[in-house]
Amino acid sequence: MAILVHPARATRHWIPAGVLRGDRMYHVLSDFLGAEGTRELTAFVVPYGLRPAWIQYPGTYREHFDVRPETGERMLADGARLATNREVGLLLRAKREAMSI
Repeated sequence: MAILVHPARATRHWIPAGVLRGDRMYHVLSDFLGAEGTRELTAFVVPYGLRPAWIQYPGTYREHFDVRPETGERMLADGARLATNREVGLLLRAKREAMSI
């Protein structure tokens, strides 16, 4: 389906990445459910230098990667789709409901 890139603000300092609280960052997530979504997501981020071990909330409906602004913008240029807050909220709710069945 699609890799979604969601603009956000850092809620804390992310010193190794050079991101400070309040700076722009991006969440990267798949709109596929479960293991299929994990595979799609990790296959997409590895060429950008991200390690699969850096995934946040693995195996849950909230599974995603945080990326620096430059990386998120490159991902968008390479075909990832920009997602709104509302779109991400609806997707997460649908994933949560599907995983609880």
